[in-house]
Amino acid sequence: MPARKEGRSGAALRSYRNSRLYRPLGRIWRVYNRILVSRLQARGFEDFTPAFPMLLSNLDMDGSHIGVLATRAGVSRQAAGQLLREIERCGYAELKASPHDARATIVQFTSRGRKLLATVLELVEEIENDFAAMLKPGEFERVRDALRHVANQIDPGGTLGEGDRNGSSRSRGSGGSGGSTKPTRPTRPTRPARLTRPT
Repeated sequence: MPARKEGRSGAALRSYRNSRLYRPLGRIWRVYNRILVSRLQARGFEDFTPAFPMLLSNLDMDGSHIGVLATRAGVSRQAAGQLLREIERCGYAELKASPHDARATIVQFTSRGRKLLATVLELVEEIENDFAAMLKPGEFERVRDALRHVANQIDPGGTLGEGDRNGSSRSRGSGGSGGSTKPTRPTRPTRPARLTRPT
Protein backbone atom coordinates (compact mmCIF):
# COMPACT_ATOMS: atom_id res chain seq x y z
CA MET A 1 0.00 0.00 0.00
CA PRO A 2 2.70 2.62 0.84
CA ALA A 3 4.33 1.95 -2.53
CA ARG A 4 1.03 2.55 -4.38
CA LYS A 5 0.42 5.74 -2.41
CA GLU A 6 3.91 6.95 -3.28
CA GLY A 7 3.20 6.18 -6.94
CA ARG A 8 0.04 8.28 -6.93
CA SER A 9 1.94 11.08 -5.23
CA GLY A 10 4.64 10.88 -7.89
CA ALA A 11 2.05 10.99 -10.67
CA ALA A 12 0.36 14.00 -9.08
CA LEU A 13 3.66 15.81 -8.78
CA ARG A 14 4.53 14.99 -12.37
CA SER A 15 1.15 16.31 -13.52
CA TYR A 16 1.65 19.49 -11.50
CA ARG A 17 5.11 20.12 -12.92
CA ASN A 18 3.86 19.53 -16.47
CA SER A 19 1.02 22.02 -15.91
CA ARG A 20 3.17 24.93 -14.69
CA LEU A 21 4.14 27.62 -17.18
CA TYR A 22 7.89 27.01 -17.16
CA ARG A 23 7.48 23.49 -18.59
CA PRO A 24 5.42 24.23 -21.74
CA LEU A 25 7.41 27.43 -22.35
CA GLY A 26 10.68 25.51 -22.20
CA ARG A 27 9.36 22.73 -24.42
CA ILE A 28 7.98 25.15 -27.01
CA TRP A 29 11.22 27.16 -27.09
CA ARG A 30 13.29 24.00 -27.53
CA VAL A 31 11.25 22.86 -30.53
CA TYR A 32 10.94 26.42 -31.90
CA ASN A 33 14.72 26.85 -31.80
CA ARG A 34 15.37 23.44 -33.36
CA ILE A 35 13.01 24.13 -36.27
CA LEU A 36 14.42 27.63 -36.77
CA VAL A 37 18.03 26.48 -36.84
CA SER A 38 17.23 23.58 -39.17
CA ARG A 39 15.42 25.82 -41.65
CA LEU A 40 18.15 28.49 -41.49
CA GLN A 41 20.78 25.91 -42.30
CA ALA A 42 18.64 24.71 -45.22
CA ARG A 43 18.53 28.32 -46.44
CA GLY A 44 22.32 28.47 -46.66
CA PHE A 45 23.37 29.51 -43.15
CA GLU A 46 25.12 26.21 -42.51
CA ASP A 47 27.36 27.58 -39.75
CA PHE A 48 24.42 28.87 -37.68
CA THR A 49 24.26 26.94 -34.38
CA PRO A 50 21.48 26.46 -31.78
CA ALA A 51 23.45 28.65 -29.34
CA PHE A 52 23.38 31.77 -31.52
CA PRO A 53 19.70 32.81 -31.00
CA MET A 54 20.35 33.34 -27.30
CA LEU A 55 22.27 36.52 -28.15
CA LEU A 56 21.23 37.39 -31.70
CA SER A 57 17.53 37.39 -30.79
CA ASN A 58 18.36 40.08 -28.22
CA LEU A 59 20.47 42.24 -30.53
CA ASP A 60 18.81 45.50 -31.55
CA MET A 61 19.07 46.74 -35.14
CA ASP A 62 21.00 49.82 -34.00
CA GLY A 63 23.38 47.76 -31.88
CA SER A 64 23.48 46.69 -28.24
CA HIS A 65 26.03 46.77 -25.43
CA ILE A 66 27.55 43.42 -24.50
CA GLY A 67 26.35 43.91 -20.93
CA VAL A 68 22.78 44.46 -22.14
CA LEU A 69 22.91 41.31 -24.29
CA ALA A 70 24.29 39.29 -21.39
CA THR A 71 21.52 40.54 -19.08
CA ARG A 72 18.78 39.70 -21.58
CA ALA A 73 20.23 36.26 -22.23
CA GLY A 74 20.69 35.58 -18.51
CA VAL A 75 24.41 34.81 -18.83
CA SER A 76 27.61 36.41 -17.60
CA ARG A 77 29.39 39.02 -19.66
CA GLN A 78 32.29 36.59 -20.05
CA ALA A 79 30.01 33.87 -21.43
CA ALA A 80 28.36 36.36 -23.77
CA GLY A 81 31.76 37.54 -24.96
CA GLN A 82 32.88 34.00 -25.75
CA LEU A 83 29.75 33.26 -27.78
CA LEU A 84 29.97 36.62 -29.53
CA ARG A 85 33.48 35.81 -30.72
CA GLU A 86 32.09 32.70 -32.43
CA ILE A 87 29.21 34.71 -33.89
CA GLU A 88 31.67 37.33 -35.12
CA ARG A 89 33.88 34.63 -36.66
CA CYS A 90 30.86 33.46 -38.67
CA GLY A 91 30.30 37.00 -39.88
CA TYR A 92 26.88 37.68 -38.35
CA ALA A 93 27.89 40.48 -35.98
CA GLU A 94 30.82 42.76 -35.22
CA LEU A 95 32.10 44.36 -32.04
CA LYS A 96 32.94 48.04 -31.93
CA ALA A 97 33.95 50.52 -29.27
CA SER A 98 31.03 52.55 -27.95
CA PRO A 99 31.06 56.17 -29.16
CA HIS A 100 29.80 57.18 -25.71
CA ASP A 101 32.19 55.21 -23.49
CA ALA A 102 35.57 53.88 -24.59
CA ARG A 103 35.36 51.16 -21.94
CA ALA A 104 32.14 49.72 -23.39
CA THR A 105 31.67 47.56 -26.47
CA ILE A 106 28.77 47.75 -28.92
CA VAL A 107 27.62 44.70 -30.90
CA GLN A 108 26.10 45.33 -34.33
CA PHE A 109 24.74 43.20 -37.15
CA THR A 110 26.99 42.91 -40.20
CA SER A 111 25.64 42.85 -43.74
CA ARG A 112 25.45 39.05 -43.51
CA GLY A 113 23.79 39.36 -40.12
CA ARG A 114 21.07 41.59 -41.56
CA LYS A 115 20.44 39.03 -44.29
CA LEU A 116 20.20 36.40 -41.58
CA LEU A 117 17.72 38.52 -39.63
CA ALA A 118 15.53 39.02 -42.71
CA THR A 119 15.46 35.24 -43.21
CA VAL A 120 14.73 34.65 -39.53
CA LEU A 121 11.72 36.97 -39.69
CA GLU A 122 10.32 35.02 -42.64
CA LEU A 123 10.83 31.72 -40.83
CA VAL A 124 9.31 33.04 -37.61
CA GLU A 125 6.10 33.80 -39.52
CA GLU A 126 6.11 30.28 -40.97
CA ILE A 127 6.73 28.60 -37.61
CA GLU A 128 4.18 30.63 -35.69
CA ASN A 129 1.58 30.11 -38.41
CA ASP A 130 2.16 26.38 -38.01
CA PHE A 131 1.64 26.70 -34.25
CA ALA A 132 -1.46 28.85 -34.73
CA ALA A 133 -2.96 26.16 -37.00
CA MET A 134 -3.00 23.81 -34.00
CA LEU A 135 -5.47 26.08 -32.16
CA LYS A 136 -8.82 27.69 -32.83
CA PRO A 137 -8.73 30.95 -34.83
CA GLY A 138 -7.43 33.81 -32.71
CA GLU A 139 -6.31 31.65 -29.77
CA PHE A 140 -2.61 31.69 -30.61
CA GLU A 141 -2.60 35.47 -30.99
CA ARG A 142 -4.33 35.88 -27.62
CA VAL A 143 -1.82 33.60 -25.90
CA ARG A 144 1.11 35.40 -27.52
CA ASP A 145 -0.24 38.84 -26.56
CA ALA A 146 -0.88 37.72 -22.98
CA LEU A 147 2.63 36.34 -22.61
CA ARG A 148 4.10 39.53 -24.05
CA HIS A 149 2.11 41.54 -21.51
CA VAL A 150 3.44 39.42 -18.64
CA ALA A 151 7.00 39.75 -20.00
CA ASN A 152 6.68 43.53 -20.20
CA GLN A 153 5.48 43.64 -16.61
CA ILE A 154 8.17 41.45 -15.05
CA ASP A 155 11.06 42.33 -17.39
CA PRO A 156 10.54 45.78 -18.94
CA GLY A 157 14.27 46.16 -19.49
CA GLY A 158 14.26 43.14 -21.78
CA THR A 159 12.37 44.98 -24.52
CA LEU A 160 14.46 45.68 -27.62
CA GLY A 161 15.58 49.29 -27.59
CA GLU A 162 15.78 49.54 -23.79
CA GLY A 163 19.39 50.38 -22.93
CA ASP A 164 20.70 49.52 -26.41
CA ARG A 165 21.86 53.00 -27.33
CA ASN A 166 23.79 55.67 -25.45
CA GLY A 167 24.84 53.21 -22.78
CA SER A 168 22.87 51.86 -19.83
CA SER A 169 23.50 51.53 -16.13
CA ARG A 170 22.67 47.84 -16.53
CA SER A 171 25.98 47.45 -18.34
CA ARG A 172 27.99 49.35 -15.73
CA GLY A 173 29.09 46.16 -14.07
CA SER A 174 30.07 44.85 -17.49
CA GLY A 175 32.20 47.72 -18.68
CA GLY A 176 29.34 50.04 -19.60
CA SER A 177 28.87 53.66 -18.74
CA GLY A 178 27.43 55.05 -15.58
CA GLY A 179 24.10 56.73 -15.18
CA SER A 180 20.80 56.45 -13.42
CA THR A 181 20.23 53.26 -11.48
CA LYS A 182 16.55 53.06 -12.38
CA PRO A 183 16.95 50.90 -15.53
CA THR A 184 18.73 48.22 -13.49
CA ARG A 185 15.85 47.45 -11.17
CA PRO A 186 13.57 45.57 -13.58
CA THR A 187 16.36 43.11 -14.37
CA ARG A 188 16.74 41.94 -10.79
CA PRO A 189 15.00 38.67 -9.94
CA THR A 190 11.41 39.26 -8.90
CA ARG A 191 8.97 36.97 -7.22
CA PRO A 192 7.24 35.86 -10.46
CA ALA A 193 10.63 35.04 -11.99
CA ARG A 194 11.07 32.20 -9.48
CA LEU A 195 8.67 30.17 -11.62
CA THR A 196 11.53 29.61 -14.05
CA ARG A 197 13.72 27.83 -11.52
CA PRO A 198 11.84 24.84 -10.12
CA THR A 199 13.53 21.45 -9.81
